Amino acid sequence: MAATVSEILSERRRAGEAPGLLVAMVSVGVHAAFIVALTLVSRPRPRPFVPVSLPVRVVSPGLLARMAASRPAAPAPPARTEERKPRPVIEKVKPDEPARPSEKAMPEPVKPKGRKPEPAPPVAQKGEAGNAAATGPAGLELPSAGGGAEGGAALSFGASVASFDADFPFSYYVEQLQALIGANWLKPNVPEGTACVVTFTILRTGQVTDVRVEATSGLGFFDRAATRSIYSANPLPPLPPEYPVDRLGVHVKFQ
Repeated sequence: MAATVSEILSERRRAGEAPGLLVAMVSVGVHAAFIVALTLVSRPRPRPFVPVSLPVRVVSPGLLARMAASRPAAPAPPARTEERKPRPVIEKVKPDEPARPSEKAMPEPVKPKGRKPEPAPPVAQKGEAGNAAATGPAGLELPSAGGGAEGGAALSFGASVASFDADFPFSYYVEQLQALIGANWLKPNVPEGTACVVTFTILRTGQVTDVRVEATSGLGFFDRAATRSIYSANPLPPLPPEYPVDRLGVHVKFQ
């Protein structure tokens, strides 16, 4: 039987498709083999184990003890020396001195040389102390601090305790009081008859307060010289323990 044209064409088509399918399958297999080979080559190979040998020395315990004893002892660390910090210096604050009168208008007197203080006159006996305490030893003259300088004006002067504000029958204290004030009293060169009275208070400790001119001389520099002698003698000796009051008012006449 003669085949039809359509059958012939169908057989030719099937015959042509078989080689193409085979080629595709071979290509896929080659690519798969290449990928597997590449994977195996890129994988790191495990390194072979190489045993390490270490030398070991067997030592007896007695030898270890002898070796430890023969080693020199480690030096002790140096002792730490603490640095001593310098102590802070505390400045002592001096107490404020009592204000002294201005001396600008007062000429500075020249201190005489070579003359010793005159001895104090005898003090009244104990029986006469009660009568003299009301007015004080008015006749007791302070010792002089010096005489006149050669070639200049004479510096003769004197002062005396005029009275106390209370009964004070302690003659030895009066002598100390007059000696201290007399050592600091420098009379300026003034006409004869010039005089002033200065009053002040002595506390129990001997501290002098309330210094003021009670009766002025009419010359400011003379009054200031008198008050300055009181400030210079401050502090005076403490009041006698037998004296019952904690303060004593004193009136001194400078002439």
